[in-house]
Amino acid sequence: MLAEEKWKKIIFLELLIHTGAVVFLFSRYIFFHREKQGGMQMIKEETSKNKNGAIKDNKKKEGRKWSLNNSIKAVIVANGFIRDPSLTYKRMNGRFGFTRDDIVVCADGGASNALKMGLLPDVVIGDMDSIKFGVKEKIREKSQKTRYISTSPQKDESDTQLAVEYALGLRGIKKIMITGAVGDRIDHTLANIILLSSPGLEDIDVRILTDNSDMFIVRKPVVISGVPGKTITLLSLSPYTYFTGTRGLKYELKEEKLDFSPVRGLSNEFVDKKVKLDIREGTLLVIREL
Repeated sequence: MLAEEKWKKIIFLELLIHTGAVVFLFSRYIFFHREKQGGMQMIKEETSKNKNGAIKDNKKKEGRKWSLNNSIKAVIVANGFIRDPSLTYKRMNGRFGFTRDDIVVCADGGASNALKMGLLPDVVIGDMDSIKFGVKEKIREKSQKTRYISTSPQKDESDTQLAVEYALGLRGIKKIMITGAVGDRIDHTLANIILLSSPGLEDIDVRILTDNSDMFIVRKPVVISGVPGKTITLLSLSPYTYFTGTRGLKYELKEEKLDFSPVRGLSNEFVDKKVKLDIREGTLLVIREL
């Protein structure tokens, strides 16, 4: 009888232990599931899109105070090639007037390029599949105020597009410089270049800066400065771009059009310090050698 009672107690204790373990594991599952859902909800609540597609940051800025005026500028750093980060920053600063005090938005792994240029990211946005842990640590050592906005890998936009849209959501942005937009992924490179022609960017001075050139969109008559002998390529991103005339080019255009394809505007040259393009209609991509 005593032995039987002893075994009953042992079995009861074992059942109690197993039941407790099951309850504990189930409670942890519920906790982590809610934490994950809460994190995704926080991302949705902190950011939204306006009617122009720009990402609006709903969270109060806790970083450095940005001057919200018409001269505010944003630097977008993508994860492509920047062979000489020091020279890229020197050009960005000396030629285009961007400084380390401007807003820096990194597209995921572009944070590494930013650090190499001596820029501290204000925001890192994307699906976080390319930013390295070591890069996050380096950022953390310099500042605790960098914001990370994580998105789902299943999305329509590239990380660079998300970074640009985030910058557009900041009131007063008028100039955007994109670096690291050209890389070994030709699809991403083309997407970044075509991004310049987005309707939401028509009123923004936005350009891509590469190791040896800058790219920007022209839709109306414009004067472009350059160095005699340097190349300037004109590519129509619309079915055609119609020119009433040009001045300062080695190969001038007068009352004629450049079609989207076949391409006819490659490697023209500056013969003066300024080139005038009189465009009547169309969307033109200009690639200027620096």
